[in-house]
Amino acid sequence: MKTSPAYRFVLASLLWSFGGNLVYFFLNFHLEALGFSRQSIGYAQALLLLVGVGLALPLARFIPRAGFRTSLFLGAVSALLGGVLLGLGLWVFPGLALYGLAGAFLQGAAAPLLAHLVPPKERVFLFSLQSALTTASGFFSTLLAGVLSEAVGARWVILFALPFFLLGMPLLRGLPEVRGDPPRLGGRVGLWLRLLLPQVIIGLGAGLVIPFLNLYLKEKFGLSYGGTGVLFALSSLATGVAMLLQPLLVRRLGKLGAIVFVQALSLPFLAALAWAPWLPVVTLALLVRGALMNAAGPVYAALVTDHLSEAERPGFFLVESAVWSLLFALGTALSGRVQEAFGLLAFDYLFAVTLVSEGGTKSQAPSSSKDPPGP
Repeated sequence: MKTSPAYRFVLASLLWSFGGNLVYFFLNFHLEALGFSRQSIGYAQALLLLVGVGLALPLARFIPRAGFRTSLFLGAVSALLGGVLLGLGLWVFPGLALYGLAGAFLQGAAAPLLAHLVPPKERVFLFSLQSALTTASGFFSTLLAGVLSEAVGARWVILFALPFFLLGMPLLRGLPEVRGDPPRLGGRVGLWLRLLLPQVIIGLGAGLVIPFLNLYLKEKFGLSYGGTGVLFALSSLATGVAMLLQPLLVRRLGKLGAIVFVQALSLPFLAALAWAPWLPVVTLALLVRGALMNAAGPVYAALVTDHLSEAERPGFFLVESAVWSLLFALGTALSGRVQEAFGLLAFDYLFAVTLVSEGGTKSQAPSSSKDPPGP
């Protein structure tokens, strides 16, 4: 087992995710501070995702030829440049486009490289460890965002993510370069569709509410930036813990069973998050729902790598991300318009559609024979 490179990769992921979580959590507040309307924020969120959609097929061919390590480096550079433009408020939409490009590079290269570094039997553990640490980093980055917003103002918080993108780059030098030929699907289309379908259906419903949860909670309960940051920090910590428990579930239920179990269990908590009138109940629902729904991610990634060749993996993860992001972006743009028209009442309808879409995917799970998005 190539232990040292694998854990070096996990450390780089942790640093990038610390910065990425800070940007993700505070982006809406940053855009508000720049004077963007709610509808414009929806379009900005959509652009962030649509960049990955448009570049999915070109990058599916480029990443195997350039190499996974090189692609990760290009992603980190794009995140730095995009973060500078976005954080300074100079050219916000070009900055978002560069930041979306960074996410596409990481989406296409990160999981395939980690799969190359560890044998199949250890993939669930390493994928779960990497996802747990990067997600739990959100606990500290969102707390930091709340503190910084009080100290320097919402206008400048995103700039503090940039050092973390920079610190992860030297760790790439110790990783092996992995190259290959672009994939040729042939008769594999059916397998790809079975693996893709449940994830992309979830994307539309999630896009309606997930990017706006911080604004929703702030408006519904009158929370401060710092208070909202604490809730999302705790949610990241709970998700990280849930991810560490996934190897135990996989041993009992198998990869597919573990994915279906945790996602189905999350549905009642999504309903409580939407309609419970008490902040303690909503807080609990936020923690549990986020933990359960996102905990399936590393198991899903391991499941995919088990059934696809090394040459197919970058293309699949890019296509999965692109299709998911396309529907997620559509949901985000629609949500912005609905909120512009109905205000806080809009979330009653938006959560209802999300609940239906997530519940409907449980019968679409891929066959046992063979859950999102930025750095």
